[in-house]
Parts: sequence; structure tokens; C-alpha cells
Amino acid sequence: MKLLAALAAGYLIGAKTGGKDLDQLGRSLKALSATDEFGEVVVAARAHVSSTLREIASIIDGEHPMPEVGGDLVARVRSLVGQG
Repeated sequence: MKLLAALAAGYLIGAKTGGKDLDQLGRSLKALSATDEFGEVVVAARAHVSSTLREIASIIDGEHPMPEVGGDLVARVRSLVGQG
């Protein structure tokens, strides 16, 4: 919900400035995505998602039992991704 509000606010601000600041934002985002640090964050995120998906697949296949965290689905997902 916060992301939607931020996108709406960004759209309204961009519409008010006539797009010149939006072009600058686009250039800044492009420059950010070209940095080594951003690439490292993307690689780490992909590795984490990949590991989590493999663990979920092994639970679905029956190779590993689902950890008992309680009846709450959110708590179970958090335990899978290491936040619980």
C-alpha cells in the first residue's frame, strides 16, 4: 500500500513539474542501475529468492517436512525466508 501511495505521489509531482524532473529521475535511476553495488544487490536478492524457492519446492515434494511455527500462514512463510 505504501508503494502505491509513493507511486501516486511521484506521478502527481512529475505531472506538476512538466516532466523535466522525471527525465532527471530516469537518468539517475539508469546511472544507479549501472553501478557495481546495485549489481551486487541484485545478485544477492536472486540468490536469496532462488534458495527460498528451492526450499519451498523440497517441502512440496515431501523431501523436508514443513517447520511447525503455528497455524499462521504468514509465520510459516517468514520462517521459510529466515525472518522468524
